[in-house]
Amino acid sequence: MSHKNFSRRNFIKTTALASAGLILATGCKDKNDPYKRFDNYSEALIIGTGFGGAVTALRLGQAGVQTTMLERGQRWVLTPEGNTFSSLALPDKRSAWFETESIAPFNPFVGVSPTFEPYAGVLERVRYNGMDVYTGAGVGGGSLVYGGITIAPEEPLFTQVFPTEVNYNELASIYFPRVIQMLGANPIPDDLLNDSEYFNFVRIHVEHAQNVGLPIHYFDSAYDWDIIKQEIAGTIPPSAINGDILYGVNSGAKKSLDQSYLPQAEATGNVTIKPLHQVRDIEQVEDGYYKINVETIDVDGNITSEIAFHCRYLFMGAGSLGTTRLLMRSKAKGYLSNINDTLGAGWGSNGATMATRAQLPVNTGDKQSSPSSSAAYDFGNSISPTVLDMANYPLGFECNCLIYLGLTLDPNRGQFNYNPSTDDIDLQWVNNGIPKNAMDDLLERMNVANGGVSGNIFTLPETKDDLTYHPLGGAVMGETCDYVGRVKGYPNLYVMDGALIPGSTACANPSLTIAGLAEKNIETILAEDIIA
Repeated sequence: MSHKNFSRRNFIKTTALASAGLILATGCKDKNDPYKRFDNYSEALIIGTGFGGAVTALRLGQAGVQTTMLERGQRWVLTPEGNTFSSLALPDKRSAWFETESIAPFNPFVGVSPTFEPYAGVLERVRYNGMDVYTGAGVGGGSLVYGGITIAPEEPLFTQVFPTEVNYNELASIYFPRVIQMLGANPIPDDLLNDSEYFNFVRIHVEHAQNVGLPIHYFDSAYDWDIIKQEIAGTIPPSAINGDILYGVNSGAKKSLDQSYLPQAEATGNVTIKPLHQVRDIEQVEDGYYKINVETIDVDGNITSEIAFHCRYLFMGAGSLGTTRLLMRSKAKGYLSNINDTLGAGWGSNGATMATRAQLPVNTGDKQSSPSSSAAYDFGNSISPTVLDMANYPLGFECNCLIYLGLTLDPNRGQFNYNPSTDDIDLQWVNNGIPKNAMDDLLERMNVANGGVSGNIFTLPETKDDLTYHPLGGAVMGETCDYVGRVKGYPNLYVMDGALIPGSTACANPSLTIAGLAEKNIETILAEDIIA
């Protein structure tokens, strides 16, 4: 059945019949009715519930397309007691994806290293040679563990990374604002920025950056600032102001996707989310349909069943690592053998760095634990344009220090290769030193102007560029996919997440760019491929 013959009216009719229980899977296969022909059939299926997947789900649901989302992690539901997520201070099994101890890149609480049983926690660390990659797990994907920074790349840097076929002005004028509105993201209110002791460290960061001539950008942050104020006032238990951001925010202050896109998608009546469904591989079967082979697991990692789903339209939203892994594994097994050999290439860390300044001649305060709200732009950096995000450092005592996350315009790209002995992918990565050198150059200027040193605070080295929370690439636009995410050689197979990005989002945190591209791409896909 060609997608050109399947109209929006037919989608809505089919969905309504299925909802009414009038279309039932039976042992009798009907070649003309995929609901009878295939087990566990959906017109559209999305793997992953992060930014690309969540955007795709809402727009498919609104268009009347019956859609199933498969998520490897669990659904985290906020409780009145405020105990859904692990704290940062004493991480437990909820903090990590099947690990036995904390996987944070540094431990601010020296001497406290609890161990625990493997569990389907919210944050995964994948260790490659020379690079640790962190990804989210759970309904909401990376939004559960990100910092809420909703920032658009600047056009001169964007055009150095992205192909000309991607129209920056279109993204900036239509799709980025759409995402910001959906997330309810806003800059920090003036009263918190100017007066609250919880943001004293931000004020110092701003002053020190301005003393070396750097402009400051107060970006949109996906936080409910009213809830932050309630935490500060003590009317609700503290969570975000305690630095409990990396493993989820128990107060609900973080506006993760399970508070915006995903519930709205489910509310259409056309989208079903299935947590703890771990996809193994993907096959194209007869007449262009797709078969998705899945293991269901429990929260302890036990496989509870092996099932297959089928769909006409398959959307990859498992993130740079997840999507690349699934496509490469499926290609190697001969299930998607026609994907071209660019698959696995073009991977980048978004030029990410982490660093500290210590021995500052000013008190930074004992409350460096609130969400990020500002960034300094060092686009004149002699090594690489750099954006310096002010990060939180929830020690709970005066350290006369600041911690930063830096993003550089790093041209370095890695290559994934499928490893048949592990049935997984390995990363070929050679560090070129640009992120570290650019960050060190910037911090040295800040130290000269303001005092302090780039030093070791507890277990955190001076500058780290061997880890990233921003994995990007692997199934890159214009190479593995076209410019709206269609996988070349496979009609109705799409990449909608960070795997599509060419290794960098141009000195910006990637969530807004990924979501904005997904908004743009699904609009095109619906118009040209599905509703025709």
